[in-house]
Amino acid sequence: MQLNWMKSASSSALHTAYACHCFRSRVIDPKVQPAMGPFAKRLGDWIDGRQPAVRANAWGNLIGSGAEIESNGLLAAEILRGEMGTGRDASLQHQLTGLITDVEAAFQLLFPKYMEQCELRMRPLQDQWLGFGNGLMAHLGRMTEKHIATGSYRVVALQPVVGGGGQAHPRQGIVSIEAVLTNPLAELPEVVRLAWLLSQLKLNDPVYTDALGVGMAQKLAPLAMLPPALAAAEVLEISKCNEVTAELAIENWDIAVPSSMDVTKQLIPALMDWWETYLQTRPTWALALKALCKRLAIMD
Repeated sequence: MQLNWMKSASSSALHTAYACHCFRSRVIDPKVQPAMGPFAKRLGDWIDGRQPAVRANAWGNLIGSGAEIESNGLLAAEILRGEMGTGRDASLQHQLTGLITDVEAAFQLLFPKYMEQCELRMRPLQDQWLGFGNGLMAHLGRMTEKHIATGSYRVVALQPVVGGGGQAHPRQGIVSIEAVLTNPLAELPEVVRLAWLLSQLKLNDPVYTDALGVGMAQKLAPLAMLPPALAAAEVLEISKCNEVTAELAIENWDIAVPSSMDVTKQLIPALMDWWETYLQTRPTWALALKALCKRLAIMD
């Protein structure tokens, strides 16, 4: 798997706004919330008022597309395309363009040296990837399906604001990850998080979306790829694949879980039992995903 590392002030600004709006208690820098909070709230409230099809993936699409599209007007049009059909509603597009621009301006004032400092911040994770990345993806591919661990992808290094965070952006073929200088959790090195994020991108392929639907495949990907990522890390002796570590990942990697399930008593045992069953029976990964969907009673 080939990685192309990127810096993006726009993606970092939008990631910071996302953290301020959705994970306020986890923002570790005391300067961030006062500077970014008001602009993040305006953008977040605007997103919360959109139709479900746009609202569900708006933050992820903003952060992912922000690394590709320089024009905020074009970025706004791209985000609105799902709601408006053509994305040409001038009023909505103008509103979103202004909100994005305000967030970026506030971020620039708060982190004026992001672009130059990010080059240094990327190096520890790049070094970890050189040491373990190929091995992680090779083992992950052997335990699932080989093509899941192949390809060329872009990694956007984000300004750290929550002490370790990131998302997979399957629509853009990008992952974003905070460029932290050290591993926040010794039990879960950031290189394992990166492998887990990268593995989710392939679940946007037709073989999986045809079986589950696009929305379900994206919803299920973070949970489904967690056990194989941890199992690959265990082979390399940098983490463990067990219920304790899986729960730690769910708590710290912002993995969405079914609201009807207790994480410790229901979700984790079901997830790990599904993984053990898969290892014993080895169906196709598409069939395994459908089985997990039924096991967790997730509805699209």
